[in-house]
Amino acid sequence: MKITSITPLVLGTRWRNLVILKVATDEGLIGLGESRPVNKVEAVIGHIKDVAERFVLGLDPFNIELLVQRLTVEDYGRPGEVAMTGLAMIEMACWDIIGKALNQPVYRLLGGAVRERIKTYANGWYTVERTPEEFAAAARRAVAKGYRALKFDPFGAGYYEMERSEKLKSIALVEAVRDAVGPEVELLIEMHGRFNPVTAVEMARELAPFKPSWY
Repeated sequence: MKITSITPLVLGTRWRNLVILKVATDEGLIGLGESRPVNKVEAVIGHIKDVAERFVLGLDPFNIELLVQRLTVEDYGRPGEVAMTGLAMIEMACWDIIGKALNQPVYRLLGGAVRERIKTYANGWYTVERTPEEFAAAARRAVAKGYRALKFDPFGAGYYEMERSEKLKSIALVEAVRDAVGPEVELLIEMHGRFNPVTAVEMARELAPFKPSWY
């Protein structure tokens, strides 16, 4: 089996673009890879097009380790975010092809199942007005759907440091969500790693009374 073509597809969303990579073979099997390169969609697509003919086309999709070596060692470059995103998408598609060829789910090929159930959390449920009332109502709606963990970013546009008024507003949002859903629902606080150490530690202390599971 040989890889015959690689086709990147960009799917626009209201938030940010998704990239789907379609990898086809001479035996008619098609594998899909995907990524969400933040502000690097064109760079990732350009990289994939650059390396495809030289390193990927004609390769047996079962030879994933060879693929990795070609796109790292043989390319004489130090892989950064763009290159590794492209590599990950191609490798993902190859695993998809292998699973289809063997008629097996990929998790079996990677070592088999470890558990039969996993916990999930709600994300993106808080696209509402940034007020305690709206956050509380949205949280209740998410819990009503069956979620027992809610991930959210209460910090608005805060970056590096925050004015005291913004800190108090963020704390109020977390408090409102905790009051709305009760103590049994897990709160997962996302700050996207954008604060300086002083602000991050300060906010961790301020939010501790609401028992977040993540911060």
